[in-house]
Amino acid sequence: MFLNRIVVLLSNHRQTHRTELPQSLTFSAIANLIHHSLPPQQEDISALLKEQLDELQAEGEILAGKGNLFCMAPPIVLREDENSLNGLLFRGDRVYLRLARQLLETEHLSTQLTLHPKEKSSTWIKAQLQGSGIRLLTAQNTIEHLPEPELPRASMLQGSEWRNLFESLNFIDLFQYIPSLSVRQIDRWFPVTKEYLSDRSLLKLKTGEFLWFEKETFYEIDPDDAILAMFYLDKSQNLPLSISWDEKDGRLNLQKTCLPTHYYQLLWRLSKADSDNPRIRRFEPAKRPTARESLRRLGCNLV
Repeated sequence: MFLNRIVVLLSNHRQTHRTELPQSLTFSAIANLIHHSLPPQQEDISALLKEQLDELQAEGEILAGKGNLFCMAPPIVLREDENSLNGLLFRGDRVYLRLARQLLETEHLSTQLTLHPKEKSSTWIKAQLQGSGIRLLTAQNTIEHLPEPELPRASMLQGSEWRNLFESLNFIDLFQYIPSLSVRQIDRWFPVTKEYLSDRSLLKLKTGEFLWFEKETFYEIDPDDAILAMFYLDKSQNLPLSISWDEKDGRLNLQKTCLPTHYYQLLWRLSKADSDNPRIRRFEPAKRPTARESLRRLGCNLV
């Protein structure tokens, strides 16, 4: 419902002195701007907007950062593999879409995201895109670069200290991630109180920010760092997250499941959405081993 509106909004919002770069917006700013562009209505669009931001992040269109900030992802053109003769798929900052079409000498309409270059050669395409700020990627050549689950490092925490939440926060709005026998990931978040808050804890505010608590200090961390920490905690407690995987049909159900951005993007590139639910993915037989390997890299249990 809001996918195109979000993309247009974030692509048009540029940094003042570096217009080649998009400017980030907070979730509340995006919600307000979209709300004002809609006909008068009483419905709260926050839940649907959050779902659609998550979907755009999974597709590689946007990036999420600290403070509930979102911006357009750097532009890429994606091909299925090095030998694919199919068109390229453009993803990310739409300001670069026209440039991509010009460099690749495609004659298709600028509103389309599938690019059909004049030449099919990867060497020619890379040469045309060199220095443009647009990267060429293949769907299956990124698995070796996927980040491993880990706890936040000191370098991630420096300069990210928060105010003393013990004094300013109602702790009913604070949740701690605790690996448990709960099957669903969302059921592993538990309300926390000051008395039971332990060192080196992963926390989440009701407003969506992720925090890391260590040595009596709260630090805000990026969503991806938080999700990698979740999977690390699962592994360390030997309580892996179970994800529904139908081997016969190559059907993966990621409803109510958060993955790091690079994992999402790889899986989305390898698959197609099942009917009307983009969180249920279907993989062709040749692509299923890559999907399984990436999820097992995170420590997931495919059931």
